[in-house]
Amino acid sequence: MTRRLMAFAALILAASAACAADGDVTLTLPTESVMIGEPFTATVEFTLPQGREPALPDKVTAFGDDAEVRSVEQSTSDAPGGGRRYSIAYSLVLWEVGEKTLTSPAITSRAADGGSVELERPQSKMTVRGILPEGTEEIRDLRGPREMPLRWHHYVIAALPVLALIALVVLLVRWVRARRGARLPEEAPAVPLTPAEEALLALDELEREDLVGQERIKEHYVQLSWIVRNYIERRWDLPALEETTGMLAQTLSASGRVPDEAVSAIVALLRHADLAKFAKHRPEAAVAREDIERAREIVRSTSWREEVAEDAAAEVEVASAAE
Repeated sequence: MTRRLMAFAALILAASAACAADGDVTLTLPTESVMIGEPFTATVEFTLPQGREPALPDKVTAFGDDAEVRSVEQSTSDAPGGGRRYSIAYSLVLWEVGEKTLTSPAITSRAADGGSVELERPQSKMTVRGILPEGTEEIRDLRGPREMPLRWHHYVIAALPVLALIALVVLLVRWVRARRGARLPEEAPAVPLTPAEEALLALDELEREDLVGQERIKEHYVQLSWIVRNYIERRWDLPALEETTGMLAQTLSASGRVPDEAVSAIVALLRHADLAKFAKHRPEAAVAREDIERAREIVRSTSWREEVAEDAAAEVEVASAAE
C-alpha cells in the first residue's frame, strides 16, 4: 500500500513539473513564399507558467541578418493548462531572393528569484521571389532612341521660335524709333497763386478740417494765425511770421501800405488767437468759426484790387519823377 501511494505522488510531481516547464514555442509564417521587399507577419507563440516573465531580444537583432524587423506587437492570454500564452507578431521584410530559413528570436524565461531559461528556437522556411518574371536572369538594357524620318512640317515647327524672335526684335526697334520721334506736349507752367488766393484756399481747408468740432481749439487758432501772418508776409513783404503781435502792429502801421481799418482788424484777430494759443482762454465754438470768416474779410478787403491800385500809383510816381 505504501509503494502505491509513493508511485501516485511521483506521478503528480511529474505532471506538475510538466505543467511548470517553459516552452511550446511555435514560429508561424503566413505563406510559403513572399515577394522581395514585401512586408509579412511572422508570429512567435510560447507558454510560460505563473511567476515567470519573458525577456524579448531587441527588435533590430531579433532575426539577425536574415530579415528586417519593421514593427513588433505583443499579446497574452490564459493557457489551457495554466500559465500564460504569449503571442509576438513581427512585421518582417526580406531582401534576398531564394529560400530562406527563419529562426525564432532568442526568448528568455525569467523567474522571480532571478533564474532564467532560454526557450527553444524553432525554424520555418520561406521562398523569396524576385520582381522579374520567372526564367529571367537579368534586366534587359534600355533600347536607344528610335530614328524618325524628318518631314517638312518638322522644319517649320523648328523655325517658329526663330521667326518669333525676329518679329519681336523688329517690333521693339519700331517702338523705340516711334518714342524718339514723338514729341511730348509741353506742360504749361503752373501759375503761382496770389497771396489772397493762397490764403482763401487755406482758410477753406481749415474750415473743412473742422478742428473746432473735434475740440482742438488751440490747434485751430495756431493754423488760423499762421494763415493770416503768411498772407501779410506775401501781400506786403513784411516779417509777419517772425514778429510778435505787438511788434507786427507797429510794423503794419509804420509801413504806410496797410489801411488803418485793416491794421485794426488784423491785430484784433491775432490777439484773439494768441489768447487761445498761449493763455487758458477757450473761445466758444461759434466764435472760433466766426474768426475764420473775419480772416476772409481781411483778405478780401486787401486783395488784388488794392495791389493793382498800388502798382498804378507806383507807376505814376515813376512817370512824374521822369518828367
